[in-house]
Amino acid sequence: MAATKRLPDDNANSSTVSSEKYAVDIRKFIVFIFAITIVSFSLGSIYGPVRNIGDASASSSNRAKIDDIPAIDRKEGWTDLLLTPVGSSGGSGAREQTDAEVVEGISHRRARTDNIADFGLLIDKTEGLEYNPAGQHLLVDMRNVSYSFLDDAEALAAAIVELIRVTHHTLLSHHCHKLIPAGVSCVGVLLESHISFHTWPEEGVITFDLFTCGGTPLLAALPLIEKYFGIPREEGRSRGIGATHEDPTKVVTQWVHQLRGFRTNDQRASHVMDDKSDLALAVLTNPDVSKDQIISTETSQQRVDIWDIQDSDEEGQSIFDMMDGPFPIGDPRYRNSLQYVTPSRMFFLNGKIKSGNQTERVLHEALVHPAMFAHEAPKRVAILGRGEAGALREVLKHKTVDSVVMFENDKSLLNIIKEHIPTLCDCRNQEGTADVCFDDTRTEINFSNALEFFSENFDIKGGKKGDVEKFDVIVVNDLELQENSVKLLDSMIGSLTQDGVIVINVGSTKQLTDTRKFGDIFSLLEMRLDTVFVYEENRAWTGFSFVVGCLSKSCRKRWYAKNDAIDYEISSRTVSSTDGSSLFVNFDGGTQHGYKFPPKAWEDLYCRREPEPAECQYRSLNLGKEIISWESGFEMQTDKNGHTGIFATRNIEDGSYIVPEEASASLFLPADTLANLVDSTSSVPGTNKVEIKNFVEYANKY
Repeated sequence: MAATKRLPDDNANSSTVSSEKYAVDIRKFIVFIFAITIVSFSLGSIYGPVRNIGDASASSSNRAKIDDIPAIDRKEGWTDLLLTPVGSSGGSGAREQTDAEVVEGISHRRARTDNIADFGLLIDKTEGLEYNPAGQHLLVDMRNVSYSFLDDAEALAAAIVELIRVTHHTLLSHHCHKLIPAGVSCVGVLLESHISFHTWPEEGVITFDLFTCGGTPLLAALPLIEKYFGIPREEGRSRGIGATHEDPTKVVTQWVHQLRGFRTNDQRASHVMDDKSDLALAVLTNPDVSKDQIISTETSQQRVDIWDIQDSDEEGQSIFDMMDGPFPIGDPRYRNSLQYVTPSRMFFLNGKIKSGNQTERVLHEALVHPAMFAHEAPKRVAILGRGEAGALREVLKHKTVDSVVMFENDKSLLNIIKEHIPTLCDCRNQEGTADVCFDDTRTEINFSNALEFFSENFDIKGGKKGDVEKFDVIVVNDLELQENSVKLLDSMIGSLTQDGVIVINVGSTKQLTDTRKFGDIFSLLEMRLDTVFVYEENRAWTGFSFVVGCLSKSCRKRWYAKNDAIDYEISSRTVSSTDGSSLFVNFDGGTQHGYKFPPKAWEDLYCRREPEPAECQYRSLNLGKEIISWESGFEMQTDKNGHTGIFATRNIEDGSYIVPEEASASLFLPADTLANLVDSTSSVPGTNKVEIKNFVEYANKY
């Protein structure tokens, strides 16, 4: 070596050398080793293997390695996925960053936002507030998936990398573990949160868990999850856990989407995907239904969501399926048959249910016809709401109607209804009516603001202010419109003719717990109208409540008409169908008879006043008061003038009841109801057989 020299041995004589020793400069040695290390590392970086992001469809040899992650490019404080991997033709200098660079270049602080669609936007370290503790959670279960795919850790790793790439999330790391004898468990750490899934190859099942506080809506990932992970089961393989009636090679998906974390009450109330919204309850958070998204879009006025949903374990037709089926209603051939089962198409505006195609006719019949038949001969009708095609269809069934003004401030919504819910505006089966209700000559669609229209043309005190004719009936199917302004309500009442009628859908019956809101509605109408009725229809969705108000007492006679009188009015005042079938699925004299009696909740609402109305004191039997029957407390007498009457034989205390004792605590049970109960004990399985049977025996005895 160059840096050595021989050292003399002091103990040796001049003629004998016992050993040789050399000195080394340690500084030069360290420099030499360091230079060798630098050269080796540089050569390895230049000529070593390049990590490429694999494709799920590529062969296993070209699939992504388990530790591959998308690269990130930082621009002006934002972070976006760099879709061009190292070594591609994405431009000069393109390279994939290391994990350390990824983490170093990203701030975990996020801007405070009011909408879930904005959560997780990444900003520069030096800007922004701490992010809100809220996000989205998507759970997905699939069955009838390929055995070989579910047992291939490399294929699953490639799929998870590709899924995260195309959904624009940031995968920091992930790991897939092969289980014995079969199955794979994978977990991935996202910048936004995490993703994990587990597979059962023999059963053909994979279960997903994806949570993120990022800005990308997770529902958009559903079709991509099905694309990359829904590989159909191979023919000849065992069925797995699929239902016996389904095709074992068709992948079945069930999922649930929830908003997680903490948000203010205002944020929750305004968010269409909040778990208290109708959209969430019926679709997003309901694991027991299969669901297909038809359209979800934002118009200039509102959010529109339309979904097809069907109970996953449904074994037979609904009454509406049987009405459209080839056999009579109740035919045993419908039982346990899926051939004629159809999904229910649900229509939501801003997260609130508007209608479902299997019950919307019940809803719109209940909204329109009680008010129409409460008027002697309605000619001019106004409809207020959003997308009220169903109400228009029902109004056009009345022969007396000459003009219908439908107020709608969202033109695009009508086009959506025509395309995706055509049954709402289908008038083909109504004689003398255009095929599309919007096109009927009696229909006028007014795109102006309803509040401005009514306030400019009518007043509750002066009535008509301009040249616009008054209305015989006004149908309001939008609670928000009704609540927006007392001025609107006053103007609408001022626009009614002398015997005018107004009906308002005040919302779901489940919302009656909000007594202040509904009490205010009832009180406003009661102070302005001579007669007010309330009724419910519980055969549509979760049930709806309605308020009918009349300017004249004359509508009471028609409201309380007997069943056969209502049936006659329906027959004589409505158009015939073109195919000879009935145009009504629910409304008749019997239905109107049920509307005559105020629901218990509304009765409670009416009586919660100070001072309490006198009639509310007699809502129930006061067990502290005496019950006096005719036989024990009265007798027939003739006075000196020869007049015969019934007189009390003793003093009767104020508040006592004069009624047969057995009638004061009786239960009226029609014969057909009793027969149905008897039939239920033998044909309907369940845990209540004994209770029903005991009740039937009690009814027969007493």
